[in-house]
Amino acid sequence: MIGKELRKYGLVVLTGNTNPADEKIVTYMDELARNDFTTGIEMWEFMLSTYAEKLGSQEIAGNIEGRLFETLQRVSDARLRQTLGSNPQLLKLVYNQSITAATGANLAYLTSLVLTSKIDAADEILKLIATNKTGDFNTRMTTIIDDVFETQCRKNATRVPSLNRKQTMLLLEYALKMKGPQKAVLTQRIKELG
Repeated sequence: MIGKELRKYGLVVLTGNTNPADEKIVTYMDELARNDFTTGIEMWEFMLSTYAEKLGSQEIAGNIEGRLFETLQRVSDARLRQTLGSNPQLLKLVYNQSITAATGANLAYLTSLVLTSKIDAADEILKLIATNKTGDFNTRMTTIIDDVFETQCRKNATRVPSLNRKQTMLLLEYALKMKGPQKAVLTQRIKELG
């Protein structure tokens, strides 16, 4: 074995033996992903599927998931997106079972899918979020729609922001599943920009 492989396996052992609530886990995952991105992704998936139940707290598990997502995104955003798109189990762990499904890097990824008109991929994620039992769907949809609009406004600072027909229909489909007074406000907002 060469030095790089030895370091990779050493990092796998260190990461696996570290309490997932410990800050060192992010450092180990960062180095592991830089050493071998595929192994970093596999370790992240292992941790998501194993430790969520053991931690007993969705908030702690969500915090860990979010920090590790951001770490992997810093190392290679393109490869992380490709992995999420081709790994339904990992997508489910991130967007259907995590408390951080619509926050931070997870939210930014979903927003980028909507705004780049990758409607099928965005729809798949929104379906998972709609059935995520770790939080309130109305709050998450409000956050998602607000982020889409804010990002679109930043991109089009000189023009009035707008959404194309597919983007509008996708957001409307999920806004209509909301309950309460926010539903009408967000539905109207989407229609105005569509």
